[in-house]
Amino acid sequence: MPSASAGVTAIKPGFMVLISCADFAAVIFANPAKARGVEKRNAIMSTKILYCGDSPVGGAANYLLGALRHMRARVVHLPPAEKLRPKDLQKSYDVIIFSDYSKTEVDSKVERLITAQVESGTGFLMIGGWGSYSGPLGGWKGSLIEKLLPVICKNSDDRTNFPSGASVVLKNRYGFLNAQSFKQTPSICGLNAVHPKPGSKILLAARQIISNGKKIRLAPKEYPLLVVDSQPDRRVAALTTDLAPHWCGGLVDWGNKTLKLSVTPRIQIQVGNYYIQFITSLLGWLAG
Repeated sequence: MPSASAGVTAIKPGFMVLISCADFAAVIFANPAKARGVEKRNAIMSTKILYCGDSPVGGAANYLLGALRHMRARVVHLPPAEKLRPKDLQKSYDVIIFSDYSKTEVDSKVERLITAQVESGTGFLMIGGWGSYSGPLGGWKGSLIEKLLPVICKNSDDRTNFPSGASVVLKNRYGFLNAQSFKQTPSICGLNAVHPKPGSKILLAARQIISNGKKIRLAPKEYPLLVVDSQPDRRVAALTTDLAPHWCGGLVDWGNKTLKLSVTPRIQIQVGNYYIQFITSLLGWLAG
């Protein structure tokens, strides 16, 4: 298991964790409003996140790792070929993320431990990909993890590609999306097609863009894109597209400013500011 020292977690070779502590004393008495802002930033900085999947550092994981480093969250990252073991869950996390992380890496005991953490307040997020939901490397249909999710996995391969793109559609301006701008929504290139469970809330949907060379329109069918559990004491979300290319399409560039974020001292990503705002807001809600 990772070990922590001076606010920084050391993790397995080739991976990283990010975060230090904020100093409140300089502002608490001089500027109470600023102090509250520092407290909010400190809450984000102290968020403990277990992130499983995507790739080792240097691949698709760069995008979420870059966002998490920008948030200054405490992150433990396991690549997709590493099994999640019971001892990895001996400590509790604020958020657990599975992104392109196959069921073959998670046994039933680990699933029960994750379920127990979620029932105790930990947030859980599954992000789309070949190793998610019912993707060819996923296998989550019928699992305990599927029982946690606000969606039902299909019985067969659920990958859905949009060669001409699919537009993101706001369905429900849930609390953490209130500050997000949807005046110019991005398009995505693919997702896992799922069925929302009764009582869940669809916050974002995707509609395929159809073009005949002269006119562009949106197909009437809507695919669930971001679904959350409606129970107030459960912070569980299903994001059915990816946060890394190619499925994420224009999502990664969403915004009116381009940000350069460090993943490691030698690796940087360039992403849109609304993309980072979306990830930060979603994870902030999941962390409670």
